[in-house]
This record gives sequence, C-alpha cells and structure tokens, in this order.
Amino acid sequence: MTKPPVFVIAAVQLLLVSAAAAVLHLYDRPVAALSVILGGALCALPNAYFGLRAFQGHPRERGARAANRVVGNFYRAETGKFVLTLLGFAAVFAAVRPLNPAALFIAYGLCVIVHWLLVARLVR
Repeated sequence: MTKPPVFVIAAVQLLLVSAAAAVLHLYDRPVAALSVILGGALCALPNAYFGLRAFQGHPRERGARAANRVVGNFYRAETGKFVLTLLGFAAVFAAVRPLNPAALFIAYGLCVIVHWLLVARLVR
C-alpha cells in the first residue's frame, strides 16, 4: 500500500484559498482575504496532520496482526485533528482583529468540500 497523498491534497487546498484571497485582496478586501487564508489553513493543516498520523507505521505492519495498531493510529490522528481545529479556531477568534467570520467559515466549509472531492478522485 502506498502512502496517501496528504501533502498533495493540503497543497491544493492551500493553493485554492490563496488564489481566492489574492482575488479578494485585489478587490481591496484585505480583511476578507486574511479570513479566507485562515479558514483554509484551519482546514488543510489539521487534515494533513491526520493523514500523517493515521498512516504512519512500520512497513512490516500489515494485515490482521496490525489491525489494532492501525485503528489506534486512526483514533489518535482524529483526536489530534479535532484538537488542532478547535485550538486553531480559538486562536483565530482570540488573536485576529479585524476578522470576517463569514469569510472564515465559508472558506473552511469550501476547503472541506475540496478535501472530499480530492480524496474521492484520488482514491479511485
């Protein structure tokens, strides 16, 4: 089994939100542009962390004998992703002023949809 392309997916997500932020910045919307960048980063970076943690392991660990370890890796990775996302949102709302919450959440949601689409396409 090859490693999943977590870096490719995260890079595409960050590239798309960077392009959207650049367009917003060109239209003189710097607060919305920053919010879009932060929303995309709050999605892409925890997803990359999940991919790295969930699929780590020794190459000899395959099959039924490694099932418990694989499941444990997935639980730890999902917990870490959840904590990183919560801490990221808390840090953004506590430290970033001014902020456009609508742009932040829309970028986050669209980044989640892009993640689903890329995973579905790359898994085929």
